[in-house]
Amino acid sequence: MIAGIPIAIFWGYPRFEVVLLMMLPLIFDGFLQRLTAYESTNIRRLLTGILFGIAFIFAFIYLRKFCIWVAGMILKFLGSDPASVDQMMKSLGG
Repeated sequence: MIAGIPIAIFWGYPRFEVVLLMMLPLIFDGFLQRLTAYESTNIRRLLTGILFGIAFIFAFIYLRKFCIWVAGMILKFLGSDPASVDQMMKSLGG
């Protein structure tokens, strides 16, 4: 996860679909170990863990954007000025 922070700051973050694909190797490896007699190697665990950790940071960025969007929709629903809400959402990065 620590590697994901500077990557997100300096290079940005990929599309949400790519983030989900980055998480799949660890999920697949974990379920495979749980459901079969397969035992993962330490190198495989390290690589899938690094990939998942980086993707996890990106997922938090998307979660933040989603929360800002939901808050904006609630404010609009409650009668706030849509232009003001849009400006606030833009300033927060939503």
